[in-house]
Amino acid sequence: MSIKKGDLVKVISGSKDKKNKIGRVLEIDSKSNRVKVEGVAPIKRHMKPQRNPKHPEGGIIEGIGSVHISNVMLMSETHGRPVRLGFSFNDSGEKVRVARGKNLKAEPV
Repeated sequence: MSIKKGDLVKVISGSKDKKNKIGRVLEIDSKSNRVKVEGVAPIKRHMKPQRNPKHPEGGIIEGIGSVHISNVMLMSETHGRPVRLGFSFNDSGEKVRVARGKNLKAEPV
């Protein structure tokens, strides 16, 4: 996968409340190809009081939902806009992620 944990991404498709939001990737699930982005797709769960050690009193527990990885695009901090990703090798032979697109130089992201 080209997107990694900690990357700044923009949601490019989905419902009105998710689309065009920008946030950092908190978690990636490679099996289901989904990412959790902070501030996008909040989830609320209503729990009864029970013996659960995390939430013994119950209440409304908030969490973060996931978005499919095809619906997010990496935000380039140097260019200030979403970019497509490519890979290149630098002088020392390391594989580096680079921004691809119209009017962009192949600079490391």
